[in-house]
Amino acid sequence: MIHKELSDMKLRSIVIFFLGAGLFFFVAPFHKLTLEMLNEYTQLENMPKLLERFVPKNFIERLSDWSFYIYTQWFGKNLGQFIPILAMIMAFPLFARETENGTMEYLLTRNSRKKVFWSKVCIAITVLTVQMLTFSLLPGIYSWFASQDFKYEYLGAYTIHTLVGALFWFTLTVLFSVMYDDQVKPILTTVGILASSTVIGIFKPLRFMNTYSYILGSRIISTGKMDVTYTVSLLSVIAVILMSSYAIFLKKEF
Repeated sequence: MIHKELSDMKLRSIVIFFLGAGLFFFVAPFHKLTLEMLNEYTQLENMPKLLERFVPKNFIERLSDWSFYIYTQWFGKNLGQFIPILAMIMAFPLFARETENGTMEYLLTRNSRKKVFWSKVCIAITVLTVQMLTFSLLPGIYSWFASQDFKYEYLGAYTIHTLVGALFWFTLTVLFSVMYDDQVKPILTTVGILASSTVIGIFKPLRFMNTYSYILGSRIISTGKMDVTYTVSLLSVIAVILMSSYAIFLKKEF
């Protein structure tokens, strides 16, 4: 069972790893080049107002600090934006593919439903956790080898935000993978929820709906601390979704 699951997610895992690593090395080594380009724009006499609004001069000045650059451009932009998508990619085929291909019945004749469910989920969560930890620790490792002055004290908070955010979207996608009988609907449904919750989160009373604000570490960059309340809330929701998925799987007819 374990060998089968690892084999099934091998290609996805490798692709995600190289995409993530490639994205990081597209961001980190070009710190000085990014600053030079932004400084050139700020020195223009007719600097576009839109650029001036979204990239103020004081922000560019802060980007000269290596730690601020990495935390905002890696966690707060490049990696952070892809976390939900990466989690969905790891989760959507887990159960829906077996159902669609007609192999779920075969698995259930050889294993209990409990074993099938938790084997699939736990192995996928383990792989996802390793991926998120790798992507989160890359800045610290790179900074050490590049002899950069990096503020490691914030790395733990960003890592937790990244991991918990990924687990939330993973478990939500697992729920729909259990519910639906094909592989397209789970990911389309979850992407729809991601898009709608992000839009709804624009409104102040519903800001908590926008998980991107949490995943990108907005609270960390402004206060220097992890958002404990939101973290605990998401972990609670993750547990509820996971147990709901398990309950549905136990009763579903294949």
